[in-house]
Order: sequence, then C-alpha cells, then structure tokens
Amino acid sequence: MSDSSITKQALATSMKELMMECPLSKINIGDIVERCNLSRKSFYYHFKDKYDLVNWIYYTEFASNFQNNSDIFGWSLLESICEFFYENKAFYRNALEVRGQNSFYDYFGELLSPVIEIHFRSIFGDSEHKEFYITFYTNAIRTSITNWLSEGAKILPKEYVELIKSAVMGVAIQVMREIEE
Repeated sequence: MSDSSITKQALATSMKELMMECPLSKINIGDIVERCNLSRKSFYYHFKDKYDLVNWIYYTEFASNFQNNSDIFGWSLLESICEFFYENKAFYRNALEVRGQNSFYDYFGELLSPVIEIHFRSIFGDSEHKEFYITFYTNAIRTSITNWLSEGAKILPKEYVELIKSAVMGVAIQVMREIEE
C-alpha cells in the first residue's frame, strides 16, 4: 500500500469514527486530521473537503466494486447498495442528511442515475421525457433510501427492496389497466 493510500485510509477511518459520534455538519477538517495525527495540508492534498472524503469512502468501499462487474445489475444492485448501507447505517444515515454542494446525497444520486437509466431503458426508450423519468426514479429511490436509513432501517434490505419493486410494479400494473380501459 502506498503512502498516499495509507494517508487516505487514515483520514477515512478518522471520518468514519467521527461520524459515529456526531453529525457530519458538526465535523470540521481540524477534527478529522487531529484524530489521525495528520496535518490539514495532508488532508487538502488528497481531498477538496469533508464531503469529497465521504464520497471517496463510498466509492472505494462499495461503488468501485461494481464499475466493471456487469453481473450485478438492476434490482440486485439496489439490494447490494441497501445491504451495504444497512451494514454501515449510522455512517450513511449521517452522510445522507447533508444536502447541497459536494454532498454525498448528490453524489449518490449521480451514481444511481445511470443505473436507473440502464435498468429502465426499455421503458424510457428514446422518449423526449427520458431525462425526467430518470430524475424522477433516481430522486424517488434516493429519498426512499434516505428515509429508510433515517428511520433506523428497521426492514431488512432484501424486504425493503422488494417493497420498492412492488411499488414500481403496482404503479406499472395500474397504468396498464388504465390504458386497456
């Protein structure tokens, strides 16, 4: 492991520990570097801000595993995301609470959007409203996951994804009925 990787991992560990103790909004760069005995200069050499660090943690611990893996897709990928969030629920509940520039909430939406587009490609086709549909489903799923985590993730990930799937299917079935009538 390179010195750079060791430094990034130390900062990530520090951030994860701090986020178990207090909200992300209350954590500053000084808190992060103090906990792992690094300098602010070291932090800013690797990350733009604390949100960039949170995004890097998600990317390295989860998202990078699926970039080149086409075996896990659609509902299976969503279930894997939810299982990962469930295993790390305090961290991701905290991370998803923050909105705005560079937030994990936005970053997660940016990563989720292409998954939605690919999964529903056959439904959206070349519709002039395709971007609207992608944004709608991305926001719906991201908000639902955020709510699930903020309420304590009382439903297991597999069951939770089944509920999302049945909600989407239920709407689709109702729309089909209305078209047939």
